[in-house]
Amino acid sequence: MRLLRALVTATVATAVVFSSNAAHAGGPANTLAAAEPTPSPKIPAAVRNSVADGGVATFWVRLARRADLGTVAGKQTRAGRATEVIRVRKEAAESSQRQVIATLRAAQADFTSFWISNTVKVTGDGALLKRLAALPEVAKIEADVPIVIPEPIVAPRAQATVAGIEWNIGKIGADRVWSEFSDRGQGIVVANIDTGVQWDHPALTGQYRGNSGGGVNHNYAWFNPVGGCPTAAPCDTDGHGTHTMGTMAGDDGGTNKIGVAPGVKWIAAKGCEGTNCSAAALLAAGQWMLAPTDLAGQNPRPDLAPDVVNNSWGSLGYSEWYADVLASWVQAGIFPAFAIGNDGPACGTAGYPGGLVHAYSSAAFDVNDVIAPFSSRGDGASYIKPDIAAPGVNVRSSVPGGYASHSGTSMASPHTAATVALIWAAVPSLRGNVDATREILNVTAVPKSDTSCASAGTANEVWGRGKLDAYAAVARARSGVIAPGTELPVVMGYNRTLPGTDGHWGFSSVDDDPATYWEVPAFVNSVSINYAFDGGRRTTDKVVVQLPAGEPARTLTMSVQAAYEGTVDNVTVSPAQTYSFNPATGNKVTITFPPVHGCCLSLSFPNGPWSPTIKIAEVQAFSAAGKNAALGRPVQGSAQPGYGTANTVDGNTATYWESVNNAFPQSLTVDLGATCRIYQVEMTLPPSWGARTQTLSIEGSTDGVTYRPIAGSRAYAFTPASGNAVAVGFNMAAVRYVRLVFTANTAWPAGQLSELRVLAS
Repeated sequence: MRLLRALVTATVATAVVFSSNAAHAGGPANTLAAAEPTPSPKIPAAVRNSVADGGVATFWVRLARRADLGTVAGKQTRAGRATEVIRVRKEAAESSQRQVIATLRAAQADFTSFWISNTVKVTGDGALLKRLAALPEVAKIEADVPIVIPEPIVAPRAQATVAGIEWNIGKIGADRVWSEFSDRGQGIVVANIDTGVQWDHPALTGQYRGNSGGGVNHNYAWFNPVGGCPTAAPCDTDGHGTHTMGTMAGDDGGTNKIGVAPGVKWIAAKGCEGTNCSAAALLAAGQWMLAPTDLAGQNPRPDLAPDVVNNSWGSLGYSEWYADVLASWVQAGIFPAFAIGNDGPACGTAGYPGGLVHAYSSAAFDVNDVIAPFSSRGDGASYIKPDIAAPGVNVRSSVPGGYASHSGTSMASPHTAATVALIWAAVPSLRGNVDATREILNVTAVPKSDTSCASAGTANEVWGRGKLDAYAAVARARSGVIAPGTELPVVMGYNRTLPGTDGHWGFSSVDDDPATYWEVPAFVNSVSINYAFDGGRRTTDKVVVQLPAGEPARTLTMSVQAAYEGTVDNVTVSPAQTYSFNPATGNKVTITFPPVHGCCLSLSFPNGPWSPTIKIAEVQAFSAAGKNAALGRPVQGSAQPGYGTANTVDGNTATYWESVNNAFPQSLTVDLGATCRIYQVEMTLPPSWGARTQTLSIEGSTDGVTYRPIAGSRAYAFTPASGNAVAVGFNMAAVRYVRLVFTANTAWPAGQLSELRVLAS
């Protein structure tokens, strides 16, 4: 019996493979009687049995062709990327499904085609099933499994609020993000795929994108492929979806401040009919999120796609049936937040799709920072699941007609989804950068060690990376500081004619999924693959290259190049060397080189052709500290006695400079000794100091006389959550002198710094 709010469960069964040369069980091989035909290995027993004796059943046809998403990264806008994802997915589906659809039409069968996963839902008999399975373009047949939503368990009582703030909101520091950063998620659009939403609920109606304030228009704000609502307006036939949306966006303007990001706008898709969901409805909802349509399902608008989609549903047991949807969302810059499942406390109980590598899944903990017993656990696979833990016990939120407290990882995931909205509202340059945002959530989570499932330490299969800290995540994003050793998100760069094999293209080497890979065709003699840092230029000193887990031990010769602008200024940072890959050590090699700053990295493989062919599962790059050109250099500026300018370049964060008081503007100028190319200025205050905001500009000069702007005046927040550090990046500037001009400080009437780092190439 489930005692807490349970997830929507969903699955499409994995095909069972039967040997194609198995002997018929009815007699010896040399019998004269006619043997029954060997069952197709593409058809699982459950589907075959469902059409036995002339029966008709619904099943899924999965095509073998995989879409090549390598062209998506070259698009400059989120709408452009979504449009390209749709184009590539549709092109692959239309070409590979042609014969399947012709067969279905000839049989006058009922079917629905889905381009996002290259699948077709079919209702037909055994003869049709066999004809479809015989087509070479069909990879496998899958069962259509019904999806059940367990009844919700309402908490016996709500947790007390603190100063009018729900416990869960205060626990992750969302209220501090509102008050200290004036950030409530403004400008960001969140969505859920759930049981629907009561759009006119007092805590949600003002944030509904279909409500302009002067009228209501549900086009592009609501998708209902399953029916069940009395009108074309959004409704919730269960209450689950209204609750999860409330945790993301809810605020009635009074005492019911239930949402983590109440400044967002929201849209929704009803992927569940009520207490049941179908795979078809969930796939249709996944397609709609890439390009919302009008109420008639026409005139798709990729530019109106949401930023974040919360998915508080899933099923126990590994399944990849929704993997193409997740990959499409991520490529289009849509953050996929999922619940990990309610099947704990046993290990290996992670739900799917939340357990897939592209999903960002949340476990649940209570007001006392205790992991919920129902919260599903991972199994120590090649990547950690869950990713993070968020409040999920006795969470008060909106339900149709009022408010209620529910428990479940369904309640935890919306906290994470809404925190992404806060991050993207605070730093618009991160909007759509899913990989970088995942890393911010990971590194700012509060670690919780747990040894009960496979591993312990800063990441484990119970808590993931730890407790969600919305305040720390937003502060880190605002600071711009990337700690050395942090994995840097990379995407495909400029690859004009990169070779690959069908289904194994270059983008698979940076999709965060070690099960997929890029394969170099056997006829190629040499090849280079170019990667770009997602989110702008970065400093790196290490690359990790991984082969698929099943590849035998081998050696490969390769070199690494880096570029500031692009391929035109590529320089070799690690000359060609021969590296040994061994499955016993994860089939990984690490390549290190002096820190380099730029936009792109390339791997070059000479000495082909190769046998066996080259297969690259993952390529990772990691951040480096960079060269501090200001360390120990002369610094000029006014100073209070005992707090001189030299303290800013002594490498000691405990000492600090303070300018003359009550005399803004004040400047601090460092002489780098010679003209060099700089790309970032980092500023810190003593780690023990309280939060403050300083307003300043950055200027540069080659002669110490004429200064030009490098970064215009703006307010920078120094917060303990971000280590009291701020980083300001900019296009490479050739200067000898760097001057900071301070005009305001919210905590003291002077300019203050403990360390000034000027990073140079």
